[in-house]
Formats: sequence, structure tokens, C-alpha cells
Amino acid sequence: MNDIALSILDALDTKCQIAPITQTNPWLDIDAAYGVSSAITSMRVARGELPVGWKVGFTNRTIWDEYGVHAPIWGPMYEAGIHSWNPDSEPLTLDLDGFVEPRIEPEIIFRLGSVPRSDMNDLELLGCIEAVSHGFEIVQSVYPKWRFQAADTVAAVALHGALLHGPFVAIAVAQRKQWLETLADFNIDLLRDGETIDHGMAANVLGGPLHALRHFIAGIEARPMEPGLQAGDLVSTGTLTRAFPLTAGEFWSTRLHGLPLPGMRVRCGGGAATLESLIARASRARFNVEHPDSCPSPEAYEQAVAEGVSAKTSLARLLYGDPSRLREIQQEITARTAAIAAGWKDRSTS
Repeated sequence: MNDIALSILDALDTKCQIAPITQTNPWLDIDAAYGVSSAITSMRVARGELPVGWKVGFTNRTIWDEYGVHAPIWGPMYEAGIHSWNPDSEPLTLDLDGFVEPRIEPEIIFRLGSVPRSDMNDLELLGCIEAVSHGFEIVQSVYPKWRFQAADTVAAVALHGALLHGPFVAIAVAQRKQWLETLADFNIDLLRDGETIDHGMAANVLGGPLHALRHFIAGIEARPMEPGLQAGDLVSTGTLTRAFPLTAGEFWSTRLHGLPLPGMRVRCGGGAATLESLIARASRARFNVEHPDSCPSPEAYEQAVAEGVSAKTSLARLLYGDPSRLREIQQEITARTAAIAAGWKDRSTS
């Protein structure tokens, strides 16, 4: 068990990917996977990381078939991965270099004032919630191309990467019934670069965020995990829309309808690793387009065309406002393309 935990933790630390654990350990079931997750928590706490709450994943039934996971899962969140945002400020900037195949999910987040129980009625359960917020969870997959079994996702700390949230709004005693209604019946638009790409609603997450919370509480009561639920914990209740891949330069935002919370805004950035990856992609794609014979099929050629457009668009977004740097990058791509072509011709004539 510890060997599996170490391999997953190492993949998370080094931002690399590994084969799904169930491929080589078919005995790994959900119960064992939660044991792996607990072992990772112990390792992270031992090196100084602080658990501050829980993410609940796969509460949105509309995406179950897409991922082959047909029940909610959960895992801990840590202080270093929680980022707050003030709506009166500039959008948050998210460095994608810190994640592996990151995707974005708009969610409702609760902050617990006291420890709830699954047998509480709705008003009692809401009474345990101190405040509510809206934000983005950034999920990631240490398994290539997001291919895995349910147990793999549990073992990999429920695929959690980071939580970006707006202001928390307190739930006053006199407003609890109103919050019960609004939390069960609101809508959300998810936008990329100002264009709406998906629409969600409260009912998507097991009938509403409060129901998702109840399901999580029942689950963790049945499978206790350290450090357990505590007052002050944050609980992210699951994506209200589909999850979407992130690319450097993109601007993501939300609009909430029927819930008294501000929408979120985040811009995707990237450091040297992202820039290098985009330059390499653009160079290889340009080579393939300029030398169609290098493509094994017409489909491969069309893919190279699309890849080139995608890489150049991402570079333009990433370096927006820095035209001199963008020109330098374009020159670098030209040089790399020529080098790839020279190597290809040498191999073709040898």
C-alpha cells in the first residue's frame, strides 16, 4: 500500500504521469484506494502540509459516463492549494506548470462551522455550514489522457489540484430557509474567453450542493479518514458543468443566476515549461505542414494543421502585451522547424 502511495505522491510532486494503478494491481478496490489516499495524507502531513478541507468529486451525474466513474469520491485539500480571490481585483492567475493535464470545474464551496452528521435534516445540516462561496476547482490526472478506473481516482487524492474561491458569504440563521431554496435551484454559465461553453444547474450535483455534502458526510462516516471532518473545513461539492482542459492564455469566468454570490474570473498562465511545450508543439506542427510527406496519412496532416493553429493561438494569448518576446519566439520556431527538417532529410537519404 505504501509503495503505491509513494508512486502517486512522486508523480504529483514531479508533475509526471504513471499507468493507472489498477493495471498492475487489479486487487485495488475502492476501500483499498481510500487506504492509499490516507497513506498519502500521512506522508504529506509528515512533511509539513496542512489539510484544510475536502473535495467531493464525480457528484455530477451528467459526466459519469464520460469518465467511467459512476459514484462520488472524495479526498483532502491542503492549505497551499487554496487561493482566495476578491471580485474587485484583477482575475486570479493560475500557473498551469503546477499541474498535470489540468481541467477546470465551477463549484459551490461550504465552510463548516461545526461537524455535521448524515442523519440531520436539511435545516440542521445547513446549520452546520458557516458560510458559502463559489469558485473553481482545478483537477488533474496523473494517469495519461484521463483514463482510469474509479479506484485509481480515489487513490490519486480524488484528482484534486487546487481550489480557487471567491468571498465567503455567511449564512445567517434567519436566512437558512431562503438558502435551502436557492442552493437547490440556481443556474450557472461557464465562459472561456468571454464565450459561454457550458451551462449547469444546482440539480446536476446529486440534486444540489447540500445533497452532495450529505452524501460525502455519509461516505466518510462509513470510511473514516484522517484527520476527519472538523469545524472550519472547506468542502468543495463537485462540478456544476462538464470539466474542461486548460491552456495557457485562456480566460475563464462564470455567471451565477439565482444565487447571491459573485462569479469567478481566472486567467491561465504558464512558466518556462508551458512556453517550451508550446514552442516544441508549434515547431513540430509547422514542420509537418511544410513537409506533408512526413505525415503518415491525410488525417495526420490535418491534425498537424490543427495542432499548429492551437499552439500559435496559445502562444499569442500567453505573450499578449509582449510583442517583442512573441517575435523572438516566432524566430525560435522557425529555427527549430529548420533543424527538424534537416534531421528528417538526413535520415531520408541515409
